[in-house]
Amino acid sequence: MPTRFEIPAEKVTWRCDLSYLPFTCTAEMTPLEDFIGQDRAIRAIEFGLGVNKPGFNIFVTGLTGTGKASIIKAFLKKATVKHAAPILDAPKPEDWCYVYNFTDTDRPHALRIRRGWGKALKSDMDQLVQNLQREAKKMFESDEYAHQRQEMIEQLQKKQQVMMEGLMEEASRNGLALRMTPSGIALLPVKDGKPMQDSDYLALSSAEKKRLEESRGEIEKKVEDTLREGKKLEREIAEKLEAAETQAADYLVRLPFAELKQKYKDYPKVLVYLDGVRDHILKNLQRFKTADAAPAAGPLMAMQLGEAPSDPFLPYRVNVFVDNSDAQGPPIIVETNPTYHNLFGVVEKKPIVGGYVTDFTLIKAGSISRANGGYLVLYDR
Repeated sequence: MPTRFEIPAEKVTWRCDLSYLPFTCTAEMTPLEDFIGQDRAIRAIEFGLGVNKPGFNIFVTGLTGTGKASIIKAFLKKATVKHAAPILDAPKPEDWCYVYNFTDTDRPHALRIRRGWGKALKSDMDQLVQNLQREAKKMFESDEYAHQRQEMIEQLQKKQQVMMEGLMEEASRNGLALRMTPSGIALLPVKDGKPMQDSDYLALSSAEKKRLEESRGEIEKKVEDTLREGKKLEREIAEKLEAAETQAADYLVRLPFAELKQKYKDYPKVLVYLDGVRDHILKNLQRFKTADAAPAAGPLMAMQLGEAPSDPFLPYRVNVFVDNSDAQGPPIIVETNPTYHNLFGVVEKKPIVGGYVTDFTLIKAGSISRANGGYLVLYDR
């Protein structure tokens, strides 16, 4: 067969001359950051990202696999690098927290605070509760506090005893005796130091009966006055005990709250919240005095009882709604499933027998809240 048209194999194979390449391994090369063949789309995205005004959005459409998502993410990353925080504690982007509203418990307060300080506030409040639990237990169980309280109670008992002894002496001089009954204090006529029998009383003359009844009426009025005075003394002692308790608690919380207010002095809403926490603690000291007395019922037991597992320190908790502590610049949130709850968040609930309960710590952020101050990418499917 003729061979003049045959081509040797070495002539139909192209071989690259590696001596022209300025590297020995592709690992030495810088990755390509630009996109090939999307010049118009790139210019449109650059223009859109440069419009720093509210109400402007970018809509991207195209065939699947053309790199829409990759281009958007890459340009957003470049844009955020330009605005990245130059120092670790830069104020942007900010955190958002929900805290207890002491005047309207159904409407929690939203606090805006610098990046990373949301977690710090939550940690500070949790630590405050733990410290106060420990210190309150030590203070209210101390010998000094118990002695002060006992002195006030004994003072009340002595005054009440003096008043009752005076009544008993006067009743005895008038032939009557004071007796405590389930229905109150009774005045009984006596004979030879003992309550009269019915037959003895009936044997008395009309004048003697009249004298006893008149004396009983006068002493009953004095008994009422004495009981009224005794109740007044009890209220006074209760107020003194409460004042002493509040004074001790005020000393207990003074330094921790002074430190917290100094730390968050640049945030007026946080200071208002801390004042509310302090006042609430002073009015609800029992929560700290009995916190360790009995463990709270577990979730299963609470459901069986038809009650929600309760946290006595709920008013002092902080819900870090949006946490940007790890963000180095404006947040970029990519929402691949833009449902209502995914976008706007949700208020979670705890099941109990017969229904559900919730509180401000169960408010969860959606993509819109998490993207606040940054960029939100939505997939329209």
